[in-house]
Amino acid sequence: MMGRKGAEGVLRILERTMLAALCVWGIVEAGCGLLQLVGLQASRHALYSLTGHFINPGPFGGFIACVMAVCGAWLMRSRGEADAVGRGLRILAWAALGAGALVLPVSMSRTAWLALAAALGLEALRLRPLRAWLRRNKWFGPAAAVLVVVALAGLYLLKTESALGRLHIWRMECRAIAEHPWTGAGPGAGLAAYGEAQEAFFRAHLETVSPTVVRVAGSPEYAFNEFLGAGMAYGLPGLLLALALVVSSILVLYRKGSPFAAGLAAWAVFACASYPLAAVQLRILAAAFLLMAVATGLATLRGRAANAVPIVAAVLLGGWVAFRGGPEWDAAGEVREAYSHGYVLHQAGRYAESMAVLARGAEKSCDPMFEVMMGKNAEALGDDAAAGALYEKAHYMVPSRLYPLVRQMRLRIRQGRDAEALTLAEQIVGMPVNQRHKGMVQLLKETKVSLDSLKKVLTLSDGEKIVAE
Repeated sequence: MMGRKGAEGVLRILERTMLAALCVWGIVEAGCGLLQLVGLQASRHALYSLTGHFINPGPFGGFIACVMAVCGAWLMRSRGEADAVGRGLRILAWAALGAGALVLPVSMSRTAWLALAAALGLEALRLRPLRAWLRRNKWFGPAAAVLVVVALAGLYLLKTESALGRLHIWRMECRAIAEHPWTGAGPGAGLAAYGEAQEAFFRAHLETVSPTVVRVAGSPEYAFNEFLGAGMAYGLPGLLLALALVVSSILVLYRKGSPFAAGLAAWAVFACASYPLAAVQLRILAAAFLLMAVATGLATLRGRAANAVPIVAAVLLGGWVAFRGGPEWDAAGEVREAYSHGYVLHQAGRYAESMAVLARGAEKSCDPMFEVMMGKNAEALGDDAAAGALYEKAHYMVPSRLYPLVRQMRLRIRQGRDAEALTLAEQIVGMPVNQRHKGMVQLLKETKVSLDSLKKVLTLSDGEKIVAE
């Protein structure tokens, strides 16, 4: 069997190899982002000039933050590296750190900035001169706390609505977990549970909740918190196992002095407010960090029994996920495909088939358009009661959207329930509409026409009643 020194040597080689690969990868991604900024390469999102090889700037910023965290940690720890490989790695790490610094601010990812700051702050605490300075200057702790609060407030004000929306998402996710605390909603069904939680919340509180909450509530494609996402899908056992795996892995790497502790810490902070598991690059990054943690735990197992924690957590989490059916990271793509297929079937007049396809898609989505399309199918099949219930559900899932109410109004008009239709029309006309959204503006115009017609019809009806009396 390999001795302890042999295991340490293999671990050192693995660490250096992964560090070099990560630096090169980070430089390539940053270079791609710079080419996009100057217009020499196309962005992968129509609304953003910089995405790297990612679908939008958010995951790109998270990736760059993780790379910079590892490089920064390595540079702090490797000042005594005297061999040629160590010196070469320092040059490579400086290059990756500099390239990342050029593109990270442009990504406008507040979560990535926080992730990098938290990871490097954690790493800096290992420096003995800094710890000694902190012991001598007791005032720095409170001052730093004030600076952190000010920085967080600034990041909040940078994109206030986005921050409020994120807070609302987490609130609804906690409610969804509370509905299925031990079993979860099931693999791929976490967002459907989110939709149910948000529907129940607005059914109970729509009249009293702040208009800002109504405005920021939407139908997210991702959990925007990987740990709460695990909780929605797999319940508290899945959430706690995921936390145990990540936290214990960071501790094992940190105690060993590995720069990948900073990388995994940055990944974990980013995962608390974004969706890294939706990007294959960030999944690979997480797997690499966890692999280093498990390898470090195995190499130093004789020294600390606690180093077995990430290994045990990884086995338990893997078994739990396998038992529950496995993760479905590409659910967003499947949901979009299900909606498109159901819509095509509806347009072809195959309403029952469309209903079945859309129902399967709704099991993995919190988008109320599934309910709206199923309501249209129910109308076409002559089931007005089911259609009305589906439109109502869609409205409470995301109350700020016009279309579910418009469909309800049109259904009431067709049924001859003009008074109810008038109430709905007045509600729609009073809702705020983004003037840049042509579809919504058109719906609002059509509703105003319907409102005028309904008022005339009901006025005539009242006049006839008076004459008859």
